[in-house]
Amino acid sequence: MINKTKRQMIPRVVKIPRKSYFWGSTSMAGPHKKNASVPMLHILRDYLSLGDKEREITRLLNNKLVNVDGKAIKEKKYPTGFMDLVTIPSMKKSYRILYDRLGRLTPVPERDENSNVKPRKVLNKFTVKGNKTMIVCHDGYNFISDNKTISTGDVVLFNVKEKKIDGTIKLQEGSKVFLTGGNHVGSVATVKSIEVSKSSSSNLISMEEGFATIEEYVFPIGNLKFNSIELKGGNAE
Repeated sequence: MINKTKRQMIPRVVKIPRKSYFWGSTSMAGPHKKNASVPMLHILRDYLSLGDKEREITRLLNNKLVNVDGKAIKEKKYPTGFMDLVTIPSMKKSYRILYDRLGRLTPVPERDENSNVKPRKVLNKFTVKGNKTMIVCHDGYNFISDNKTISTGDVVLFNVKEKKIDGTIKLQEGSKVFLTGGNHVGSVATVKSIEVSKSSSSNLISMEEGFATIEEYVFPIGNLKFNSIELKGGNAE
């Protein structure tokens, strides 16, 4: 099994020096794709500086001191992706994985009021036995719901502590959204209009800020507030 890769070949969403060291970690199979995730080793060692050596991070994980979305993670190659909530209970600290303005995934200190909230975008839904609805989310999480008003493109607010849905953010005119791709990645904008495609191509979302993007890059956040991301170009050799 390949557990390392050359740093020059690591996906660009990972914000680590490319020339200082030869090897980097490779994400294992999990809730996020390899080209849209950062291995837990890099999050803890290179982003948060919770250890200088790989064995220190391994010890931290083996002692179940790190949670992702409320679940203890022991794998150093575990893939963390957009909107994941990384928590270190012993330090009383939580971090949200967000895109910065260069399209790189970055852990950002999370506000206390959002420390148990995991937003999940609905990618698909279909009817199952009992006339219930199966909801498929962006991070691979699936659940069955009786709520018929949840639509593709909406975001459900999952409480990782109580394991329940606290609310829904609709994708509609006037919605605040976080952009996950395109020229405005890492920005927050307001939906002006939604042009529904009559073909297999993506719906076009126009923003009040004067630009448009495809629906795949739009993640509704409603009234959720996130700390800003400061760009540090020196970390991307």
